[in-house]
Amino acid sequence: MTKLPLLASVAALTLLAGCGEPSVPTTNIVTTNTTISSDTNIVVPAENVVAAEPGNVTAAAAPALNLAPDGLSLVLESGSARHATFEMARDMAVTMVSAALGKPSKTGRNEECGQGPMDTVAFTGGVTMFFMEGKFVGWDLDDKSKLQTASGIGIGSTLKQIRESMTVTLDESSLGHEFAAGDMGGLLSAATPAGKVTALWAGSTCQFR
Repeated sequence: MTKLPLLASVAALTLLAGCGEPSVPTTNIVTTNTTISSDTNIVVPAENVVAAEPGNVTAAAAPALNLAPDGLSLVLESGSARHATFEMARDMAVTMVSAALGKPSKTGRNEECGQGPMDTVAFTGGVTMFFMEGKFVGWDLDDKSKLQTASGIGIGSTLKQIRESMTVTLDESSLGHEFAAGDMGGLLSAATPAGKVTALWAGSTCQFR
C-alpha cells in the first residue's frame, strides 16, 4: 500500500495534536463551518490501531480511527481525540482520516443516489466516506472491516452486544434485516440476539431500498 510521505504525515499529526496553526497544505481546503472538538479521553478498541510494518515509523505513530454516529474520530496515543464530523469540508476530513489509514485506495461518484449526486472516498481499512457538495455527510463499512465504535461495535458484533450499549430498532427492508441504533444503521445476519452485523453505516449514504 502506498504510504503517506513523511512530511505530510507529520503535518497531519501536528494538526491533530492541536499545537499552533495547522500545517497541512491549505490549497483548496475550505474550513468554513468546520468543527474539531476539544480533547476527549475515550477507550480505543485494539482492532482500530493501525498495524506498523517493519521499519515504518510513520505507521507506528499513526492515530487510531473510531467510528462515530456523527462522523469519524482519530485517537492519539495519549487518548485525546479529534473528530471529523459530518458537514466538515471534504479536504479536511480526508486529510484527517488519511493520517490513520493512509492515502485513499479509491475515489468515485454516483449520480443516482436518492439524496442527489454523491462523491465517495474509500480506504483500505474498509471504510468509505460520502460527500455532497464538498461536505462530509456519511460513512459505511465493507463486510471485512475491523474498525469499531468506541464501545466496540463493528462488523461481526451481535444484536445482543449492540443492545447492551444503545437502543435498537429493527425493520425488514428490501436490504434485509435492517437495524437503527441512534444515528447509526446497518444490516444483521438474523433478527435475533445472536444475529451478527454484516453492514454498518452512519449519516447520509447511497442506499437503494
